[in-house]
Amino acid sequence: MMNLPDSSAPPRDGHPDILSAKAWIGKLGGSPVRPQSFAASPVLAIGHFRFDGLAEEVECPKLPFHYVSVALGGPLVIEACLGGEKVKGRVLPGQSLIMAAERSNVWRWDRPTEEAHVFLHADFLDRIAAEAGNGRADISDRLAFTDTPLRHTILALTEEMQRPASISPLFFDMAADVIARRILFRHCQKDGKPGASTAGALTARQLRRVLSLVEDRLSEDISLDDLAGAAGLSRFHFVRAFKTAVGTPPHRWLVGLRIERAKELLLSRTTTIIDVASLVGFESQSHFGQVFLSHVGMPPREWRRRALS
Repeated sequence: MMNLPDSSAPPRDGHPDILSAKAWIGKLGGSPVRPQSFAASPVLAIGHFRFDGLAEEVECPKLPFHYVSVALGGPLVIEACLGGEKVKGRVLPGQSLIMAAERSNVWRWDRPTEEAHVFLHADFLDRIAAEAGNGRADISDRLAFTDTPLRHTILALTEEMQRPASISPLFFDMAADVIARRILFRHCQKDGKPGASTAGALTARQLRRVLSLVEDRLSEDISLDDLAGAAGLSRFHFVRAFKTAVGTPPHRWLVGLRIERAKELLLSRTTTIIDVASLVGFESQSHFGQVFLSHVGMPPREWRRRALS
């Protein structure tokens, strides 16, 4: 187990993979947010850094790690070229981006931000994928998505590394396993075959398209036709294929996403309840309150009071 101080001293074994993650952060102008802003084990590194706006494109070296970040600042607009493919997204606080290992990567963003980072070694994810019977892990690069369980794990790691002693090896190992399995479940294609489908389920690519549409338009009314169109299916085939892939009907899944995003927004004291309702796609505060109560067991105002107390 290694903790790297922010003086940029090398880890005890001088492992080049660990050094490459710190060099990558430095290339983008990262500065430590806390006294201990970087820690690493042989398979997982965690960082917490602040960045100025990046008006000009910066090309960074390829990483031997899969990279995930959680935005703690923003909103900001990120433009990138990952593996030769240009992507652009508006990233809100609490949202994430993911980039697969060994990708060429060029970055630009429009304003300062603060980010929590995870670097998961590609060999480790492949090993977890093989144990799960998934073959080699094939990550899909994405900007501006919400993955609440993944975010909670990453933020728990950034808090843990502030303790006087090194992060517990057991905690770090468990976190690496949790992160790897979450990435496999949510952000990978099986066996690298985007067209593969089982039992009539949506493919990984179709799910990504649906997720992308929802994340872009969460404040709007999204119809079944919209979701089916994103997947390239008829309404009938979409409903069956979606439930097979996700385990729940599209409407219930979408409402659940809206409520999870509402919880994130409620953590800001400056955002009114009516604004939260609008931002997550409810026509009125009263309707939002009813749905939130039915899902969470208490009204939004009470949930906020308890969460911030």
